[in-house]
Parts: sequence; structure tokens; C-alpha cells
Amino acid sequence: MVVYINGPNVPATVNLAAATLLFASHDYRYNSTFKMASDSTTKHRQPELTVTPEIVGAAEKVLNLQNVNSKLREQCVIIQQRQCVLVSTKTLRDIYKTLRNEGEKIFLHELVKRAELVPQSVSLPPRDPELEARVQKLKIAEENREYERMTRNVTQRGNKSFSFQEDVKNMNRQIIAMLNFVLTVVAGFAFGYKGTEYIVGKLFAMQLMSGLIMGTIVFFVDLYFIMRYGV
Repeated sequence: MVVYINGPNVPATVNLAAATLLFASHDYRYNSTFKMASDSTTKHRQPELTVTPEIVGAAEKVLNLQNVNSKLREQCVIIQQRQCVLVSTKTLRDIYKTLRNEGEKIFLHELVKRAELVPQSVSLPPRDPELEARVQKLKIAEENREYERMTRNVTQRGNKSFSFQEDVKNMNRQIIAMLNFVLTVVAGFAFGYKGTEYIVGKLFAMQLMSGLIMGTIVFFVDLYFIMRYGV
């Protein structure tokens, strides 16, 4: 991919990351979206580029100009005298803009093509011990709640002592459920048998068929509820 920085006739395929970051880094620090990066408790360093002969030459051109602010002039003197091996992207950006404003034919991709980019680094302060202890306490509490939620339906039968009264209750509940099941089926058969007799008279075959149909329906309905909800 070819990206043009100074116009459609000047491709900047070399050191594209450095050239792009040169324009973006200055505005990045003051963007409200990244307020954390400029917080007083956070140490941050701007992206820098290694000083090359091209950068030194640009600094010398800036020193030959008249209307240059003192801060930029000091930076250019340091670069010219090779007192530094790295130059910030902000300084290099100011040099580039100053020369362009003075009508110099200088292109950004040529200025940084041999420079190596040293990315911005952020050193976060150590976390407050009290805050760290509170975070660990909350993590442990959350893990305990998750464990209790997972084991909520697990019965600990190994630690459960034998109880004759509980076993008798369970047995009575099952016996009552089975008797209820049988009586319900019989009542369904009786309802179909006698109901047909009251409607059409004494026709044994029809009465028997109606009783069996009603008993079968009640049987499967009761069986469904027993399997679904237990005894």
C-alpha cells in the first residue's frame, strides 16, 4: 500500500509508521478521550526518533531563519551539536512546519526515512496496597458466591446422618402417591363406564370401551405429572 503525505506525487512507503505518528502524536496527548495518559500520576514519554543527518540538516536550516521561537532554537542547537541521539516527534514536527511555512521544499518522508522510531511508553504507578487488598477480597467473595451457586443443588449425603423418621415420611409419601395414581385411573374408568350407561343405556361393549379410553387418558396424564414433578 502506498500512502501520500505531501501530495499525490510523493509516496511515503518508507518509515510510514514514523511519519504518521509524527502528525498524530501531538494531538493525541491533548485529546479528551485519552485523559488517563496525561494524568499526573502516570509517567508518559512522547514517541521519539533517532537523529539522522537529514534531521540535523533541517535543524541547521531552522537556525538560519530569523523568526524562530527560542525554545525551538534551543532544541535545534542541541540537535546540531549532536548532544542528543533522540528527538521528540513534537520537535521534529515543529521543525518541519517552520521550514514549510518559510517556503522550504522539504518532504516529511525524506526527513524521517532513515530514522528509527522509539514508541511512546507509559509507566503506570504501583497500585495502592489498600486498594489491592480490597480487590483481592472482592475476588474471593465473588468466587465463593459462584461456588455456592454451582453447588446449591448438590446434596451432601455422605455427611447426612440416618433418620428413621425421614425415611418413614418418604415411604408414606410414595405410598400415598401410588394409591392416588391407582384410584385416579379407576375413577376415570368408572366415569367413562357409568357415564356411557347414563347417556346411551346399558350397552356393555360401548361402556367398556368408554371406560378403557377414559382410564387410559387418566393413566398417562398422571404418569406425566409423576415423571415431571416426582412423587
